[in-house]
Amino acid sequence: MVRSFYISVDMGDLVYSLLFCKILNVDTIYIDGASSDVKFNWDSAGFLLPLINSQDYIKAAELYDGQSFDCDYGLHPAEEPVIVGTNLTAYHASKFNINQDDSRLYEPWLRVGEHQNPMLVHKKVLINRTSRYHGDYSFYSNFLRYVDPEFLVFAGLESEYSDFYQQFGISMDFVKATDGLRLAEIINVVPTFVGNESLICAIAKGLGKHCYVEYGRMAANYIFNRPNIFYF
Repeated sequence: MVRSFYISVDMGDLVYSLLFCKILNVDTIYIDGASSDVKFNWDSAGFLLPLINSQDYIKAAELYDGQSFDCDYGLHPAEEPVIVGTNLTAYHASKFNINQDDSRLYEPWLRVGEHQNPMLVHKKVLINRTSRYHGDYSFYSNFLRYVDPEFLVFAGLESEYSDFYQQFGISMDFVKATDGLRLAEIINVVPTFVGNESLICAIAKGLGKHCYVEYGRMAANYIFNRPNIFYF
């Protein structure tokens, strides 16, 4: 029986790995920020630890320092490659002999409270768009024509907000977080997420939010067969 994961993946992938922790009753994870194979470091690990440790199915999430573990989450036993167009939800499920139609794959797996910020109370859409995994940018232009900016908030990095403003020319409130738990609490206040595949997208899916996700045309994507998740 697998009870512990060794994990060295990107930040969004780490959030998605918690789905499989919940399904498989994996309660201990060791996070390695030293690998040069992914865009992830010890600061990334420290940012996410508060969120991971807040989940009731996780007994311990620790930085990796040689601890023994049952499974290296990043390895596929059949050495299946990840290519452009791979459905990463089905890919990771196949590592554990979980059918891609298993309903457990499409249930929310994160639970947090809501961040108490008066600015967020009346927001209807939270936006994040990172520099990677782009697709149909015209969706944003069409969508933003019909939404009052007062109902929008951009979450993420200052550079991401600046790039979004430069490309689409719309000003909205901006919010950032000091750690992953606070970020999830911010996301949890707003009912709808719009953006590309990213850490914030992963958290929004994990919380069960309505999601409009920009499909990365030259990337692998996490596809969820859930009525309130749409891809463009």
